[in-house]
Amino acid sequence: MNKYIFILIFALCIMSFTIKENVYAKEVITETPNVVVLKGTDETKDGFPVYELIDDNKLFMDIYNKSFIKKSVELYGKALQYSNLESKDIYFAFRENSGCYGRIGFYLKKNGQFYDKTKSPYIELSTGQLKRYNALESITQILPHEMGHVLQKITTSNNHEINQNVVDMHYSNIQTEYSTAFSEGFGEHFEVISRMYEENNEIKDGIYEDIERTKNTAKSIVNSGSRDFTLPLRLDYYREVSPFWQQKYENLKRNELGLSGDGKYKNLSYDFIDPEKSILYRNMGLYQDKSKMKSLEQSLSTEIVVSNFFIKLVTTDASELNERYSKVFNVFNKYLNKDSKPQLIEFVSGYIKEYPKEKVRLLQIFKDSTGHDFTEECAPEIWCISEGEHSNIIFDQFRGLKFPYYIFNINTCEKEDLLKLKGMSKSDAEGIIAYRDKNNGFKNSEEFSHIEGVSGKAIEILTNNSSKENIEKVTSTIDEREFEKSSSTMFIANLKHLISRAMIWFVFFFITYYLFVMKTTVKSNMSLFKVAIKKFFKLMFYVLVGFISVLVSSNIIIGNKTLNPIIIFITVIFIGEGITLFIIRKDKLKVIDSIISTLMIIPIIIYSQY
Repeated sequence: MNKYIFILIFALCIMSFTIKENVYAKEVITETPNVVVLKGTDETKDGFPVYELIDDNKLFMDIYNKSFIKKSVELYGKALQYSNLESKDIYFAFRENSGCYGRIGFYLKKNGQFYDKTKSPYIELSTGQLKRYNALESITQILPHEMGHVLQKITTSNNHEINQNVVDMHYSNIQTEYSTAFSEGFGEHFEVISRMYEENNEIKDGIYEDIERTKNTAKSIVNSGSRDFTLPLRLDYYREVSPFWQQKYENLKRNELGLSGDGKYKNLSYDFIDPEKSILYRNMGLYQDKSKMKSLEQSLSTEIVVSNFFIKLVTTDASELNERYSKVFNVFNKYLNKDSKPQLIEFVSGYIKEYPKEKVRLLQIFKDSTGHDFTEECAPEIWCISEGEHSNIIFDQFRGLKFPYYIFNINTCEKEDLLKLKGMSKSDAEGIIAYRDKNNGFKNSEEFSHIEGVSGKAIEILTNNSSKENIEKVTSTIDEREFEKSSSTMFIANLKHLISRAMIWFVFFFITYYLFVMKTTVKSNMSLFKVAIKKFFKLMFYVLVGFISVLVSSNIIIGNKTLNPIIIFITVIFIGEGITLFIIRKDKLKVIDSIISTLMIIPIIIYSQY
């Protein structure tokens, strides 16, 4: 009898264990969310956008089913376990010329009725992105980027909207806030991960071919763009057409710096007379100065550093991809936004507590990415405002938008930022930076009074412009919507700059032309004036041809390189001059005059094109 009782108890134990295992297995199974495709409307309701169901989602679903996008949705399903969302739906909305973003909250309109989805995450993309999916920064990478924002939002229990103080539009190696850098860096790392783990060879090969093509074409353009800043009196063609190449270079940097970890080095900068020009050049991030490491605070404020951290974290983990991100979501849920520390510091600290066996790996990744040993001691953000005009978009090279103020963090700024403060001298700015770096940053604004080796005037300027009252006073009177990006405004500013530079060159050209060519032949002031008008229009025509040559050359690829704009320019001018000489061939004086003036103008244009 005892024998049977023992067998029964043993059987019950086995059954109990099996049931528990089955229950546990059921709990960890990730359900694939239901994908709902929407289209944008021009309506809003309660401040939220209104969307409708799309009539035909075949084009998107075809891309979805054969790309990493499907895996990103699977990760969304995994993240739902760490959120309080009840719905398993994931919404993708398409709108003409959308800026692309991942947010929470919208209204769904069906048959004239509005359905409340204000707690539901969604990703809005541009309809144009459906046309190409196997190029660098196409939908197969942009959607995972925006999914990264959604994943952070739904898994972070103490989530809140980022209060962005910096007015600069964020880019991969521009310093912003700790929170902006973390959010954008986490989204950015998904672009690289989507490329690395893309299983569709057609898509993956197309992307990496585009990367190589962009590498080969970017170098000469970037070098020429830098020369526009550093060489005197260039016509600044490359700065004027920067909207056509700067974003491509930014896309490339997101991949290259994300993988290499070189974002921890400072951007190369120049000490121009105008500090605004110095800030613009630095923010363009044309090159990294590998002789200068960013401070810890600067690294934590740079999104490409955060991106590199998460790329290394994910790619050096031996577990299955879903489980790697499951650990990330777990840490987000338990530790993110719990105090005032930078989010990356919170994340690393929390990750080590949750997974102590990975401590050595994590600390090494942190050091490789930021350039510094891990510490929970980090200088706070202390904001300072300058009321001078500022170009807050790197494409706006000649201040077409003229944002009315500039805000920077005292603990991450450089000398050029401080020089934006009215009355601040160069020596005082250098002294402030030196004191800050020596003392590992300022703990609060009261420390400003302890800075040694700078004038009392500098201390007063720094203190006054860092007061919360002054910052609120300036920012509260400005409607930032008035300064939204406008391509037409930037184009007009670029055109004005080109004309002003051309007029300077015309003065040099015509004085030389007059002294060496026509001084002995001029008969009257009126005839001199007529010649001046003709030569001015000839010069402006050549300037315009040179501009168009630079603009066009960036899109003409021969082999793996863009066509040299000088070749285009010389070809067009040779043809044009040939026609002109044929027409005036019977007048030898006009022929000689045309040849001489052409030979004088050509070097001006080539100087600005190389």
